[in-house]
Amino acid sequence: MALQLTASEQAALAQLEAHGSPSQARRAAVILRSGNGISAAAIARELGISTQQVYYWRKQWTQHKLDIFAPLPPSEQPATPAVAPPETARPGLDVPRLPLELRETVGLLPDDPMAEAGRKVLHFHFERMLFHEPGVRLGEDIEHVHDMRVATRRMRSAFRLFGPFFDKKTVRPLVRGLRRTAQALGAVRDLDVFREKAQRFVAEHPGLSLDPLFVTWQADYDAARQALLAELDSKRFARFVQRLHTFATTPGMGARTVAGDGVQAQQVRYVAPRLIYEHYERVRAYETVLDNASLTTLHALRIEFKRLRYTVEFFAEVLGPEATLVIKEIKIMQDHLGDLNDTQVAAEVLEDFISQHRRDHSGVPQFLREDIGGVLAYADAKAAEQRHLLETFPQVWANFNREEVRRSLALAVAAL
Repeated sequence: MALQLTASEQAALAQLEAHGSPSQARRAAVILRSGNGISAAAIARELGISTQQVYYWRKQWTQHKLDIFAPLPPSEQPATPAVAPPETARPGLDVPRLPLELRETVGLLPDDPMAEAGRKVLHFHFERMLFHEPGVRLGEDIEHVHDMRVATRRMRSAFRLFGPFFDKKTVRPLVRGLRRTAQALGAVRDLDVFREKAQRFVAEHPGLSLDPLFVTWQADYDAARQALLAELDSKRFARFVQRLHTFATTPGMGARTVAGDGVQAQQVRYVAPRLIYEHYERVRAYETVLDNASLTTLHALRIEFKRLRYTVEFFAEVLGPEATLVIKEIKIMQDHLGDLNDTQVAAEVLEDFISQHRRDHSGVPQFLREDIGGVLAYADAKAAEQRHLLETFPQVWANFNREEVRRSLALAVAAL
């Protein structure tokens, strides 16, 4: 049933959709389209949100009208995000569950022991994970899921990099908790990416429809989002957050001691160069197998580039200024290989959809079958995109391996 809107309400909503913040614009769009009798599924598809969010804001509108647009959530305040005091920070609301400092830098020093350097890195990204949790729960801006997932990925990489300097029994349950959280976020984020790229294709090809695909993805998205919220609401996640917070804020906790009388490098200035060049070595080693490399090999290279990037970024504060160029060039490679991997995942998803559609319509006369011509065209477009990325890969690889990048990496590390 369509929402009943007065002329003044429609005018106010139109203003908010055109000139409000991103969250305000989306809420206004939901109410305006609901006033026009558009279904929740269609609104969710168009705006890239879940049907649950559409129903939620419809209900909020009937109870509060224009009051649903004020105040802005913390993630959209123009000033530095406010830190909620412990007594008011409760999960499920619009504030982080713990008080946050949200420092602009990690605060790494060349003479930091590696265990404490790792703790600083973990604390930095742990706070960003918690900061984006309220936005993830709200579900209006897909970038919150992306940013929270990135924070978990960086922490998992930090544990991999700094892990040898900690006791395994201490960090093992923390790594497991991160893995669970990353998987729940990843299920939602992957569908966000699928839908975003598919919507872009539809916008560029207005004569084609991907509605059958969007309907399937919407059901999958709602299930994935429900599972994510269940994880965030669980006592298990609350215990994990508290344990990780204690670990990240307690100097010396879980740090391994140097056994015996031998000298063992522990400080950042001595260990970081080796770690950076070990990851650089793993990337460059692929040069020997890249001729006609399989997509599986290129996917493995993408992972190595990601780990190299995170390693350089973790130590960037104590490296020379040339590290900025190195990170930029690594990101170019990572993005190219990431786009290539996305085309492969999309191809598999589309192939499964098309095969399932053909099985479901086996024996059904052609004129009664649901038209999936748009889906077939989209599959062809993704295949063409994959061919282009493969054809241009050698050029991107050669650009990364140029002398300027190698020299910049050496100069950045030499600062230690």
